[in-house]
Amino acid sequence: MILKNREGLADFDIAPDWHENRRRGLSGLVRLRDEETWCAKAIESFWPWCDELIIVVQPSRDRTRELVERYASHPGVRIYDYPYQSHPSGPGHDACPADSVYASAYHYNWTLAQSTMSHAVKLDGDMVTMDWAGSEIRARMADGHDRIKFHGTDIVGEELAHIGCHPHCPTAGVFRVTPEVHYSQGALTQRFHCGQPVTHTIDRPAFLHFKWAKPAASATKRWPKDWRRKEHFRRIYARRIPVEPYAGEYPASVRELL
Repeated sequence: MILKNREGLADFDIAPDWHENRRRGLSGLVRLRDEETWCAKAIESFWPWCDELIIVVQPSRDRTRELVERYASHPGVRIYDYPYQSHPSGPGHDACPADSVYASAYHYNWTLAQSTMSHAVKLDGDMVTMDWAGSEIRARMADGHDRIKFHGTDIVGEELAHIGCHPHCPTAGVFRVTPEVHYSQGALTQRFHCGQPVTHTIDRPAFLHFKWAKPAASATKRWPKDWRRKEHFRRIYARRIPVEPYAGEYPASVRELL
C-alpha cells in the first residue's frame, strides 16, 4: 500500500502501522459523494451488523454531508471529510498517479486505514442491505470465516420495481485486514487486492443497489461531459433500462417507499 501522497498532505498520509492492533470485529467502509437520495437508508441498514462505520465524505453538490451529520453521535460511527475529488472511473482512470490524493485507489486505501477492526467490508451509499443479511454475515464470521463473498441486485427505475439486463451486483465482501490488503489503480477503476481465499459465499442477494434507480442526470453526473460518445459509458448506461419486473424481497425500510 502506498503510504504517502505526492501532494505532501501529511493529514492524508497513511500510517505505516495502519493494519496493527486491531480489535475483533467488523468495520464498514462507507465512501460518499452526492448520495443524498439513499445514504440515510443505506447507513441505517449497515450499523446493526457493523461494529464501526467509517464514513468518508467527499465534496458533494447535494445534502449528503448534512444528512450524514445526523449519525455523528451514534456509537461506532466516525465521519471524515476527504476534500479531494477522485479521478473518475472509465477510460484513462489509471492516468492519475497512484500516490495522488485524487486517485480513487489512494482514497480507498486511506479510508481502510481509518478503520480499527480485524475485518472490513466496503459499502456504498446507494446500497441497502436485506434485513437478514447482517446476522447471516456475523454468524459466518463467528464460524471462523475470514473472507465472505456476497452480492446484490441492481434495481432500475425510480418506481423501484424492475431489474435491468445485468441485475447481479458483485462486491468484494468481508475480508480480514492484513498488510497485503490494498487497492490499486486499474485501467477503468480501482482494483482490490486481498490474497485471501473465499471460504463462504452467500448465494441469495444480500442487498439492493439503487444506482440506476436515481434520475439519469444524478447517476451520470460524475461521468465526462462527452460520455455518450464513449462505448464504455454507453454500455454501462444500458444497465438502467428496465428489462423485467423485480420479483425478489425488499428490506423493510424500502418497502415503506413502494
